Amino acid sequence: MKIVYTGLESSGKSLVGAINMHQDLQRNKYWAKKYGIKRYLYTNMKVSEEVKRQFPNQIKYFYDVKEIVNKVGIDIYHDEIASDFSALKNEPLPKDVNVWLRQGAKQGVIYNAFAQEFHDVHLDWRRRCSVAYLVSKVIGSSRGGKNLPPVDTIWGLCSIRKLDINPYNELEPKYIGFPRFIFINRKVCSFFDTYQFLEYKDRRELEHVVEECKECGYKRTKHVRKI
Repeated sequence: MKIVYTGLESSGKSLVGAINMHQDLQRNKYWAKKYGIKRYLYTNMKVSEEVKRQFPNQIKYFYDVKEIVNKVGIDIYHDEIASDFSALKNEPLPKDVNVWLRQGAKQGVIYNAFAQEFHDVHLDWRRRCSVAYLVSKVIGSSRGGKNLPPVDTIWGLCSIRKLDINPYNELEPKYIGFPRFIFINRKVCSFFDTYQFLEYKDRRELEHVVEECKECGYKRTKHVRKI
């Protein structure tokens, strides 16, 4: 299953991610105790020290998308997914990545992604997406940040609306059903650092690939664009 949460900056996507991530970690902890299943949660969002103490050896970090490709039986929380799977790239995703995305469900992969707009994400990834949501902040306290005054009382309300992605119209997006709401408080906001800046390598690099025929030994060298 692949789920995308969309919304502009400060819309509450990270807070939805914090709530869902906590539920998944609790579930994985229960599965480990009852069934002996060791299921990891991979994320590029740094959780707080308190969360790491509560769920020891359950969270793994990735800094490059190649670190999670071909992983099986895991949960993924991928912030700013459009930085890795960008819709600005016209060429198809590499075959191994596409195969992995297509077979994620049977491999036990639950992929939670976050992007500012659904159409920011690469078309190959969107085609594999099960459901998408729009997160919006309805009302609440101001957001802190670098060189900004501290926020004494953190409060607010966010709405979550299901996007109609079959088909998806980026100019006139449609929604399914009624919105649901989540409350913002300091505990949710302290799950991880919502001010963290995610740095990425330059994705325009080419990768040197040597292909060899198993029957005659013929070798061919080509250069493909990295993920």
